[in-house]
Amino acid sequence: MPRDPDHVLDAIDGVVDEWETLSADAMRWVPPESGKGGNDLLREVTDIFGPLANALTLAFRPLGDAVTRVMDHLVDDEEDER
Repeated sequence: MPRDPDHVLDAIDGVVDEWETLSADAMRWVPPESGKGGNDLLREVTDIFGPLANALTLAFRPLGDAVTRVMDHLVDDEEDER
């Protein structure tokens, strides 16, 4: 083993460089911290049923508009008869 202190510094620099690289990767790929269990369940339910509720709203809107037109027509006919 050589007595040259430069190889020790090179080894330390190499380890530090590898550690910095691994640390950055580890921080990038860490799974998100979970908060309270209820929030996760509520978030999952919202993620699942939110788009479903939106789609149902869009699907039934024409039906609601048709019912509203019929009711308006019936109300207007009753007012004309008076």
